[in-house]
Amino acid sequence: MNLFKINLGKFGSELAEIVGIHAGDGYLRYKGKRKEIDISGGYEEKEYYDKHVIPLFNETFGLSISGKFFPSRSTYGFVIRDINVLNLFKEFGFPSGKKSYIVKCPKFILKSKNNELLRSFIRGCFDTDGSLTFDKKICNKDNFKKTRNFYPRLIFSSTSKDLSYNFFKIINILGFKAKIYIKKSRKKTENLKYIVQLNGVNNLIKWLSEIEIKNTSKFSRYLVWKEFGFCPPNTTYKQRLNILNGNLDPNQLYEGL
Repeated sequence: MNLFKINLGKFGSELAEIVGIHAGDGYLRYKGKRKEIDISGGYEEKEYYDKHVIPLFNETFGLSISGKFFPSRSTYGFVIRDINVLNLFKEFGFPSGKKSYIVKCPKFILKSKNNELLRSFIRGCFDTDGSLTFDKKICNKDNFKKTRNFYPRLIFSSTSKDLSYNFFKIINILGFKAKIYIKKSRKKTENLKYIVQLNGVNNLIKWLSEIEIKNTSKFSRYLVWKEFGFCPPNTTYKQRLNILNGNLDPNQLYEGL
């Protein structure tokens, strides 16, 4: 029995989440002399990696990897060189080298009728390539809604058309109300982005109940919103922790605007 069948049977949902994480933050090399899986995110995601992603990989594959900073690209993550794990990701259909424009959901997940598998894959994708934002309603008569970022939006963005449409298809199967659109950049050097967007409180509550957000940096935005009814835009993870600890008044971040 190969590693694919062993892990799919024993670690179905864990493996699906790992696949989603790789689809978002991973880079696989299996051609040439250098063979490895490189997975990393921004510095603000260190806690997410240390407390969730790294233990998830270690427990699923029987590894003992640890996190490290990659200063040249300002990311934090890890590298795996275990040939069995590399072969597994190759078997899933992930390409060697740059995958941003061609990555897609593996068939064993896309064709699955197991909703837990689907939810886990979506969680991995969103925690790496998704975002939770809150908007104002400028035209609203209510001064609070007009001046504070209160309206939730869950957004998944990718330069891969296939991955975004796979994501959109799966969340529709899971009963979410969403829309998908193409965003063109004003810069000629930047590629099209395929955006999946879920708006409103009902989508957010359903997401937290059924999908969850394991990325602590992203989840802190929800915690600020839950506590104050709004979450200021363009805040750092440290600022949000200070808000939650009572060391920073979020209203101060609107002064002078």
